[in-house]
Amino acid sequence: MNMLALFSRDLGKGSSKYRLAQYLEYFKSRELNVKLVNRESINKSLIKEAGSFDILLNQRYLFDYSLSKKLIEKSRRVIFDFDDAIYTRPGKPYSLLAGFRVRRRMQLWLKRSDVVTTSSFFLSEYARKFTDSVEIIPMALDLDSWRPKEKNPEERNITIGWAGAPVNINLIEQLDGVLSDLQKKYPRIKLSIFSGQKPELSCLFDYHPFQPGLEPAFVRNLDIGLLPLKDDEFSRGKSPIKAIQYIASGVPVVGNIIGATGEILNSENSISVSGRKEWFDALETLILNKGMMESMGTAGRKYAEKKFSFKTVADNFYNILSGR
Repeated sequence: MNMLALFSRDLGKGSSKYRLAQYLEYFKSRELNVKLVNRESINKSLIKEAGSFDILLNQRYLFDYSLSKKLIEKSRRVIFDFDDAIYTRPGKPYSLLAGFRVRRRMQLWLKRSDVVTTSSFFLSEYARKFTDSVEIIPMALDLDSWRPKEKNPEERNITIGWAGAPVNINLIEQLDGVLSDLQKKYPRIKLSIFSGQKPELSCLFDYHPFQPGLEPAFVRNLDIGLLPLKDDEFSRGKSPIKAIQYIASGVPVVGNIIGATGEILNSENSISVSGRKEWFDALETLILNKGMMESMGTAGRKYAEKKFSFKTVADNFYNILSGR
């Protein structure tokens, strides 16, 4: 089988990495050959070419309506995949005209695709407004790479950490006051940050500049993972891969558990918080209760093995793509 796959981002980052790129070798092993086309190369010349492929996969890219319609009509089997609430956007809302264009393009792909795949029940409910052919393909990780660290029972220091993209650096900066107060009360607390941008924080922290391949080791060395999120429609649609990375590494999570995030995190592997006091109280609870911290980490790993294992998800994804 041959598949034409359209994507909008760098294959090494974000959705393109976790919804497409990480499956390419697996697809090859199943004799599914993939031709990748990024946003700069999507043009009218693809219309004739599309008909020669068994599958057209559009990984969340909403481009020109007319070109999209012609590609869909020319293709034998169409799959549209999205893992964020791309019908809206974070921060400032779309203008009326831009919002209309985005929704029109989104609804075209939802209505005309043979199957719509998405990462959560939350997003599937949106898709089901326009089609009955919706399948949930959760975010997935290689659990051999993302694994817990063997804990040292003699270790007294506790490392609280956050790993994230520069675009989200403001989220960790908003916790500066909480983290500063914790460090004052509990001097043995260490804060570690892994990102492509150094945050501006008044509290003490170790900064680890982003380097490809080093994130699993960083995460498994944490005792508590931070997951601050904004409470808006876009964030409610997110299935944060960071949450899965934390629990796969046996790290309990404290964070804003909203929308689709609640399909990853639960009371067994995390503590849900909203305001500043809840953040402080939740972190203090774990700091003072090592047994609770460890049991949450164990529960998180078991849940990741059950729901987010690459091998299981990859098999399901392949079967959906191929129509089996």
